[in-house]
Amino acid sequence: MARWLVGFDLSEDTPERLENLTQRLLAELRELGAVRVDRVRGQGPDGAKSGAALAIGQLVLSGIFSAATATACAKVLVARFDQAKARRVSIERDGEKAEFDGLTAKDQHLLVEAIAAKLLDEDPDGGASDQR
Repeated sequence: MARWLVGFDLSEDTPERLENLTQRLLAELRELGAVRVDRVRGQGPDGAKSGAALAIGQLVLSGIFSAATATACAKVLVARFDQAKARRVSIERDGEKAEFDGLTAKDQHLLVEAIAAKLLDEDPDGGASDQR
């Protein structure tokens, strides 16, 4: 089963806007219903009562990605990143990280293909099935 960390950087925006965009991306990916999508849990701010907090701008996608599922996830990610005007997008698996900076509209199609290919990399069934 593949497990991917997906994140985006909006360094010029407020944490509130980044949280809103993260929530919207989470909802959109969950609507696909093909893979599991969760928030990344991290350390809370110093002095917080609870040590765990949700990391904003980062989600974990896990499951078995068919070609159609990988492409659908990639299209949702690219559309949301473009709408948010994200300056940097990253996907990571097992320490292998791919980052994309300053995307143009022309590059978006290539990014969808690249993300879909990365998502399919881990699929032991060669894209034969989806996990719901």
